[in-house]
Amino acid sequence: MLEGLKLAWSWSFQNVEIKSDNALLIDTLRNGLAAVNNIVEVRTIHEWFYKGWEVKCRLILRDSNKVADCLDNEARGRMNLLVVLNDPSQNVRHILEEDIQHALHSKAAYVEA
Repeated sequence: MLEGLKLAWSWSFQNVEIKSDNALLIDTLRNGLAAVNNIVEVRTIHEWFYKGWEVKCRLILRDSNKVADCLDNEARGRMNLLVVLNDPSQNVRHILEEDIQHALHSKAAYVEA
């Protein structure tokens, strides 16, 4: 999350929305406890929220975060580097296709109801 905020700042973004499945971190950032947290990285993330831009946090379910989890698993050991994927791996494509099918099925079920 911290590295993403730094990257967005360096690209001069003015509005950032962070989506995470880490409920404890999102709650800590939202309720103001991050400013007095004993974990330096949590305090630093909190400080980045108030650098003259708008940052919003949103909790998402792990089931809705499968692509991010897959990318995280593939990037293990390279987490301190910016990884640009011009062509997603077969695993990522498969998860994206499942998401599309699920969304189409859900939409069709909603229309029929």
